[in-house]
Parts: sequence; structure tokens; C-alpha cells
Amino acid sequence: MCGINGIINFNNETIDNHIHIMNDLLKHRGPDGMGSYKNQNLLLGHTRLSIQDLSEKGSQPMTNDQNLWIVFNGEIYNFKEIKKELIEIGHKFYSNTDTEVILNSYKQWGTNAFKKFNGMWAFAIYDILKKELIICRDRYGVKPCYYYYHEDKFIFSSEIKPILAITNDGLDHNKILLGEHLKEGCFTTDYKKINIIEPGHYYRINIEKKDIEKQRWWNGLENLHNISPNRKIIKDKFQEKLNQALNLRLISDVKISTSLSGGIDSSIIFSELNNINNSILELNPFIVKYEGNLTYDFAIKLCENFNKNPFIIESKNDLDINSIISTFNYLEKKQPYSKQLALYESQNINGFKVSIDGHGADECLGGYVDNIKDFAIASQNTMVDAYTAINNISNTNLLKILKNNYLTPINQYINFDLKKKFKIDNHYQFIDSSNNIEPSNSFFKDVITLQDFDFSFQSLYMKSNYGFLQWLLNKWDRASMRYSVEIRSPYLDFNLFQYALSIPMNHKIYAGKNKSILRDAYSSKIPDEIINFKNKQGLPSNKNNEYEEIILKNSLNEKSFKESPLWDSKKICDKFQNNFNTSEKLEAIKICESYLYDLAMKKDIPDLKIKDDQFKYNILN
Repeated sequence: MCGINGIINFNNETIDNHIHIMNDLLKHRGPDGMGSYKNQNLLLGHTRLSIQDLSEKGSQPMTNDQNLWIVFNGEIYNFKEIKKELIEIGHKFYSNTDTEVILNSYKQWGTNAFKKFNGMWAFAIYDILKKELIICRDRYGVKPCYYYYHEDKFIFSSEIKPILAITNDGLDHNKILLGEHLKEGCFTTDYKKINIIEPGHYYRINIEKKDIEKQRWWNGLENLHNISPNRKIIKDKFQEKLNQALNLRLISDVKISTSLSGGIDSSIIFSELNNINNSILELNPFIVKYEGNLTYDFAIKLCENFNKNPFIIESKNDLDINSIISTFNYLEKKQPYSKQLALYESQNINGFKVSIDGHGADECLGGYVDNIKDFAIASQNTMVDAYTAINNISNTNLLKILKNNYLTPINQYINFDLKKKFKIDNHYQFIDSSNNIEPSNSFFKDVITLQDFDFSFQSLYMKSNYGFLQWLLNKWDRASMRYSVEIRSPYLDFNLFQYALSIPMNHKIYAGKNKSILRDAYSSKIPDEIINFKNKQGLPSNKNNEYEEIILKNSLNEKSFKESPLWDSKKICDKFQNNFNTSEKLEAIKICESYLYDLAMKKDIPDLKIKDDQFKYNILN
């Protein structure tokens, strides 16, 4: 796990210290080493978190033939299997890294190699002879990669801040008021020209021709599983695939830890890990204790069952402007999720670099209240099952659900709902925003294909591929990598995720239980109070009335806020003095969050005039 950066100057100008500055802003992602590579008008940068092959042979940028150069962030869990195949073909290796396996795989199979990889990644490979850069992301977007493309410059990075350091890009007033999930699903950011490399895609950049080609190498709809109608077979197959995913994620040259919430997903991971005999595992889990945590006692009891001594992280909802700014900066999000940061800070303090966690089960098994609302009536269950499932995890009245037309076919659903999200004709009070946002070509192609599926699957697939899952993964990536900890998520193993996604909805909601197949599969291994727990609870944000007041008061009086051309600051301040109505307050809070977010994102950016000799690492030519 690491941080990657890159700059292409199509006008043939290169400024070497720019890649150093970008690397320096990612040193939290890779505190064990930094490196850079230069070839004419291309610069590559890397910060290293040493997990596989801790020797210098694992340093990046890496080459093994002086033609292909790579910077890589992530893990290829099946790299040993692929390496064996490549050695039989005749390839030579000089390290024990998965990075070198990617290089030789690309050399052997080109972009077809990506389908062989089981893991999480964002990497860039430069071919000197072809003067061509390939940037590739994993299937679901577990590992992030952002890019900026304008006129004669293309820049990419694992995070947004390094790109801002070089471009000083500004907020886009058309995106300020859009929801976070929507922006993630359209693979864009709050900034004008900073976007997201799409998951399951690679971008091919021809430097001489100044040409950028985007190709989809993975399509989840083309990789669904045939599911047996036999419920026992489904349960056994799910357990088999989860165990395979867990064992794959044990490859490491450093100790592996885990976190535990007491919810069903992390409890299954924790319990199954305790049944694996591997000295690399340290299974005294990390547990966040906070006011209102409904599953804390479950987590403690599970630790007692396995005779483990957990690390307890006491998390409080202390709020002040400095903590809010820091959280915005660390997470690169306009949301105060400090508990996630506290969790991985504790893991770092206690000497861990890797944590196997339970993210991803809800997204393939439909574990959220919104999933239930979307597919409960459309599923093959009886009305009684739907009613029971909804009331098991929320206080939502079934009649309110029935008022929504959840049985609408996908083409009407998209035309009526999602397209409006991309062009909203709201008349805002304080900002002149068209709210236009353009979804990807893959989105529209998937919408056409999804017409042949039932609505319950349509809903789950779109939410797991276009927005919510990507937002969740980015949040957890920033929280963990802020403290140099790599998260490994067995539920996101593509063999398991695709299998779970393919399971018919009548097995996911069954006998009044959501994620029913998961609960039934592990009912003999997990305590009944966890299996039967009704509420869905993740680590909550610190967003409350106090937070809103802090956001408003620390924005409205600032000179730079008042002088911004992006919003009508006078009108906002006047309304603030005379009390906002509900919609005005919500809009004002979003604007003030954006203002503080931009300040937070740019507060650590150094002077671009820093000289190269102030850095302690060298450009490789």
C-alpha cells in the first residue's frame, strides 16, 4: 500500500520539484520510502508503505527491463500463483513483490493481464518505447486515483491535495451543492478539473499524440454467477468463498490486525480469523467505544469467547473548528467522520500496518435500510416478509414505502429519478448553480443492460457500482492511510462479491431478515444476539446542531468567504441575522462546508518554488 503521483507536460516542459512536492503530500500513505522517475516530459512519484518484500528491491518507481516503469498502490493477493505461471513461460524476477508480477504480467499479456489480478489497486505503467502511460484501477475502486487534465498538462495522484498543489484548481460552483454519493458515482470532485479514474477502467495516454483513450476492462454485469436454487448450497458456497478470500489476504511480511464493531459483518471476519492458525495474525482487535454504540457489548463478549484482549479506543464527539478542518483535510471529504480516524491512529500507534476488516457485505447483500425500501416489494417475498424485514432494521412505515413507485421499470426509474439528479432545476437562494453533472458512458451502457434484470437487482447493482460503495471506500481509505494502515476487505474479493451480488433477493431477505443468507450461514458460529440484532449501525459522523453552528460562524465572518464570487455572501449573512428557513439553512451549511473544505485541502500546500536540493531523494533518469 502506497501513494502514487504522476505528471505529463505535453509542452515538453518539466519542473522536477513538482513531483517531490506531490510525494511529500503523500508521505502519510508511504512513510517507509520515497522515489521519483523522470523521462523527458513525464514524471512519476511514489511513497512506500512496506508490506511485501521489505528490502530495497521493493522500492518504486520500479523497472526490471529499463523500458517499463511502474508506480503501484495496493495489493495483488494472488501474485504468487501468477508469478509461478510467468516463470514457467520464461520471465525472470528480481524481487518477491507483487509489483514486479504486475510488470511482467503486463509485458506478457498487455491489458488482458488485469483480469488475472485478484486484489485492490491503482497503478501506472510507462512504456518508454511506445511513449505511452497506462493508468488502471481495480474492479470496485478500492484504491483511489484522481486526475487533472487541462490543455498541456495531465496529473494524477492517490489523493486530491497533491494535484491541488500543482494546479491550484478552484471549487466548481456547479458541484458544491451536489450530494457526495452522486459526485462519487459520476467520478468527479468538488473541483473544476479534478476527476476520478473510473473503477474497472484503464486510461491509455499517448504522450507524443497528446491522446487519451479510456477503456473498460471489467464489467460486473458480464461476470455474474449462476446460483443454485438450493439454499444450503448457497450458504456453503458463500462460506467457501469467504474463507478463500480471508486466506488470500494473509500474504504479508508484517503483522496483521483487525477491527471489531460487534456487528455481524466484522464479527464473522473476526471469528473466522480466529479459526486460522497463522503467526502473522495478531487478533486482539481494535474496538471504538462511543456514546450510543449499540454493539459495543457484543464486541466485548465476542472477544471473551476467543480469550482476546481488545484495544479500546475511547471516541468523544468533541467539536471545534480546528478538529473539523483537520478531519476535512485528512478524509478529503466535507464530513466529520473522526471515529474512523481514531481507529486507525490507534492501530498505527500500536505498530500495525495491515488490518483485515468487514467492509463491503452490505453493498452486495443489500444490508441498508435504503436497499430494503428499494427491493422489498419487488422481491419474491411475501408482503409479510417485506414488512417484517423493514421493521426489523428501521422504524419506516410500510405505507410510506408503498407511496413510492419502487416497482417502476429501470428505464422509467432512470428517466424520472437519476437523470434529474444530473440536471437539477432547483432555484437556489445563495448560489448561481446549474447543478449539471455528466454520468459516465459505462453508466448508460449498464442502464440499458439492466433492463433485462428485475428491479431489486437493478437497484443494488447501481448503488454498489455508481456512488455509495465508492464513497464508502474512499472514506475508509483516507482514514486508514492517514495513519499508514492498509485495509484488506474479504467481502470485496471479486469472486465473493460477484457471487453474493448474484444471489436472488428471496435469499437475501428471508423470514423477515435482511442479509439472511449471511446470518443463516454463520448462525452456528456467531452468538445469537449478533445474528439477530435488528439495527444497522456504522461508525457515525459528528454532524449535529453544534457542528452546523460552528460551520456557519467560522465562515460567515471571514473576509475570503465574503469576497468569493462563487456565492452571494451578503445575502447569506443577512439571512443568518434574520434566521434561515429550513431549506436556506441547509443550502448555507453546504456552502460554508465547501468554503472550509477548500481551506482545509489547501492549508498544507507548500510553495512551488521550493528548490530540488531541499529534498532528500533523487530523480531517477
